[in-house]
Amino acid sequence: MAKRNPALTAALLPDKRTLPTLRQTLRRIHLTIIACAFILTGVSLSALSLLALKNYAASNLELVASSVSISARGVLMQNNASGAKEILSSLGQRGLFAEGIIGDRQGSIAQWQKATPSHTRSLDRVLGRWLFPDPVRVPVTHHGKPLGFIQITGDAENISHYLRLAGIWLLGCLLTMALMAWWFSRRMHHGIVSTLQNIAAVAHDVRIRRAFSQRVPSAPIAELNKLSNDFNSLLDELQVWQHHWQNENDLLAHQAQHDAMTGLPNRAAFERELNLRFAKPVSRLRLAMMFIDGDRFKRINDTWGHAVGDEVIIEMARRLRNALRTGDMVARLGGDEFAILLADIDDEEQVSSIAQKILRAMDEPIQLPNDLALQQSLSIGVALGRDFATPQSLLMQADAAMYHVKEMGGGWYLSSACWESPATASHYDARNAVGAVK
Repeated sequence: MAKRNPALTAALLPDKRTLPTLRQTLRRIHLTIIACAFILTGVSLSALSLLALKNYAASNLELVASSVSISARGVLMQNNASGAKEILSSLGQRGLFAEGIIGDRQGSIAQWQKATPSHTRSLDRVLGRWLFPDPVRVPVTHHGKPLGFIQITGDAENISHYLRLAGIWLLGCLLTMALMAWWFSRRMHHGIVSTLQNIAAVAHDVRIRRAFSQRVPSAPIAELNKLSNDFNSLLDELQVWQHHWQNENDLLAHQAQHDAMTGLPNRAAFERELNLRFAKPVSRLRLAMMFIDGDRFKRINDTWGHAVGDEVIIEMARRLRNALRTGDMVARLGGDEFAILLADIDDEEQVSSIAQKILRAMDEPIQLPNDLALQQSLSIGVALGRDFATPQSLLMQADAAMYHVKEMGGGWYLSSACWESPATASHYDARNAVGAVK
């Protein structure tokens, strides 16, 4: 036994996974792009801002120390400790630094330190250590002679407050940009997805209902609009081909079910209709069948040729068709043989009326080319559907009844039993319009 290839088997089996839609796929891609851009932009701007802020804070602290050294020159020359402390306190309370020291050549003479609340954020402390890792120390001189020094430690509280505000502003800007990007991508998704959905809907409708008259509406995007137009052109061609093949199929179906010479249904169509009507009990009980054959028709072919015989058959078909009611069916079985299905027959009188109408329709001579006129009589055998269990037996009785009446000289004949002897059967003679039903 041959082994199956698992890979080939898996490839042939239908994929039962739930696949994402195009809209979901595009949305996922754009959300990923927006998130990556959001993170990259936020991190980059934050890093650059912090580096710039650190340089600015260091420069500003050196500037504050230089300013303090100028103010402290006088108090150092006078060795005024209280004045030095007042200078440090006034500047420190303005938030310019967190700790300041003024000292002479012997050491510190004044010191001020900002009171640190117990709830100070750890982030502020980390930020302060990062921005101001070391205090700034500036010498104080007078005419080139050193008087002392100024040592200042930076304060990160104001900078932290600024960073929080800047972070909130940056986050708001980034969120606004993200929302705008999402809105624009959604509009683009709608233009792409709606067009593809229209194409898919039309293709599905064409596949399910063969609705080749459907068309895809125009698209707002050039490439998709060209795709829609090409798809519509393909549908135009398919519609033309469908119409052509439909006509071809209708023609072939008509030819398969109809006689080419007379245009009447042929034997196959007649037997199909007989089976359909016989299969319905109500229809069978009110069904009658006539088997018709032309009298002495072979003599017409032998005397005037088959072309004249064909004209006679065509005229016979026309007169039979005109003599019937709506709902009755006449078919050419072959040669000069015809068969008729009569619907809604309740008694023999109805059959008699129709049979005599057909016979009278053949009384008028058939006019042929070259001023030729021929009289063509018929032999009609009749059988009722209520007397038989199968359509074949009904057909056989009508055929036998037709041959029975033909042996009697023509006319029409109806009997519920086949192959009765001529001595026991009565008939209608078309020539004398006299007959009986048995």
